[in-house]
Amino acid sequence: MVVCRLFKKGFIYIIIAWLLFLQGGFLAKEVDYNLKFYGYSSHFEKDWFFHPGLQVDRDFYLANWFVIRSAVSVYRDSGHLAAGFFHLGFRINARKFDNFYVRLGFGPSFIWRQNWWLHRDTYEGSSFYGETYHSDRLEKAFLWYGGDIEVEWKIKPNLSVVFATVPGYPVIFANSIGFRF
Repeated sequence: MVVCRLFKKGFIYIIIAWLLFLQGGFLAKEVDYNLKFYGYSSHFEKDWFFHPGLQVDRDFYLANWFVIRSAVSVYRDSGHLAAGFFHLGFRINARKFDNFYVRLGFGPSFIWRQNWWLHRDTYEGSSFYGETYHSDRLEKAFLWYGGDIEVEWKIKPNLSVVFATVPGYPVIFANSIGFRF
């Protein structure tokens, strides 16, 4: 069963991500944390919705331009149910001016949410979680291609404001704003 194997691989991935997140970077020259708060997002050509939540990132700088990121998130999805993800990937860090950075990130993600089949009468499935009914408590998926685009404005040496967007075309466009310290 493909879904079961992907879930097991996703679970192993989560354990590795958490170990890196908690232990620290063994090759990293510098380690930073991001704390992001979710805001407004959009289903393309359908609606805009507010989804409060929190994301914690831990960045390991292997070089000034190359970053490994471990991220954990919990938020409210467009159906007003709990959702989140675990992500471990790389970022290309480009510096513009003295205190302005742009990052492009990519890497696998394990995503989950409360099961819409149990909470939405008209739900017919989704491209991420599948289109077959199940009564599990959570819907979950493992994506090899998760990532984001991030802009950082460095206010002072140990404090920055960060805006990030997840361009999940053609399904969703998610935004967050936060702090790096």
